[in-house]
Amino acid sequence: MKKIIAIFFSVHLALAAVAVAGNVQELRMSLDDTFRVEETKEWKVEVERILTLRFADVKITPKRGYDFSMMLYFKCDTKDLSQFDTPEKIASSVRKSSEKYLSSTVEKKISLQAIPVKGTYGFYTILTDADVAGQATRSPGEFKYLTRGMVRLSKDSALGFSIMTNDIDSGEYRKLLNYVYSFVNQSK
Repeated sequence: MKKIIAIFFSVHLALAAVAVAGNVQELRMSLDDTFRVEETKEWKVEVERILTLRFADVKITPKRGYDFSMMLYFKCDTKDLSQFDTPEKIASSVRKSSEKYLSSTVEKKISLQAIPVKGTYGFYTILTDADVAGQATRSPGEFKYLTRGMVRLSKDSALGFSIMTNDIDSGEYRKLLNYVYSFVNQSK
């Protein structure tokens, strides 16, 4: 009976620890790469699609406060795939995947900026929604800026990202970019 009670309390404590930590997901992109995404007090984190050793799509939205919507696209990119294994391939991917937005943005061409993370490479672009740019107020879920990019995480993985916000100069926006950059060389 004591063993049953001890097991019950152990399981209960483990479940309580998971509830406190929030939604935690381990994303395995290669034999050497596993990335961890975790819900926080501020952010809701949902894994929308996952195929172990290939890709994972993660949506991050605010629980309250700063308004944004972020998608992370984890990608396995081992030597047999080699889609994003050079700066040129990543630049080309960001450019091509962003061109479809040009007809509805203030910008008329894609201007790439290098990812400012030492020891890796990647690019991003910032696009301004033409319909929203001149509005003084916006409806919930309507965003002025779209930041799209990709960064090499490790020798076997890359991360595409899309961030929708209403500003690009705040500490909150930089926090979102820093979260993306935090996955570089963080594989287990």
